[in-house]
Amino acid sequence: MPELVNTSESEQMYLITAARAEEDGLRGHMPMGVLASTLGVTVTSANEMVRKLAVKGLLEYVPYRGVALTADGRLIAGRVLRTRRLWSTFLAAHLDFSATEADDLACHLEHVTPPDAAERLAAFLGDPLTGPLGKPIPRGGGAASSPDDLPLTSARVGETVEVASIAVTKGVRSFLAAEGVAPGAPVTVQASGASGMLIDVEGHQIHLGTAIALGITVRGSHVA
Repeated sequence: MPELVNTSESEQMYLITAARAEEDGLRGHMPMGVLASTLGVTVTSANEMVRKLAVKGLLEYVPYRGVALTADGRLIAGRVLRTRRLWSTFLAAHLDFSATEADDLACHLEHVTPPDAAERLAAFLGDPLTGPLGKPIPRGGGAASSPDDLPLTSARVGETVEVASIAVTKGVRSFLAAEGVAPGAPVTVQASGASGMLIDVEGHQIHLGTAIALGITVRGSHVA
């Protein structure tokens, strides 16, 4: 796998910008004007950087069409996004930052966290599948988790969802397990608001603070 030390922070930003465009549904090449606008740089500057990344084999550049990630570029982008979304999850679930605040702060950490530190963070969090903003966390090899896995906070009142993963502290995890909230368990959202969520698990109700709810990933929702 390509090492992040071979790319600068600026180069990584170009790669993850292309990767996020793919996540949002882009098929084919990303136009240079769109790339430059997204990064807040001139088209001339974008062209210079893209040509450098093309020489490194991380981006494919086609005149008048734009850029697309190569396999190596996609792997590096996946590693950076994995680190960012792991930090976002930590900041939201354990330090009570909002999802947007956590993502903004994580942007400053994604480029300076060594891969082994990111994997330790993933293990601490229980290897979550999505970040607080609902975006998939790429796996260690750069592949994304299932798009059907979302934070519990994304479920609507009246929906029953299956717990996919739990990224909370050991003490909270033990409490949740005692209440029947564990991977594979069905939970029904009874209420949701600024103070958190009220869920039903096996016939009894549990109130979860927003930070805890953000640390619970769910899948396969259906209206109860």
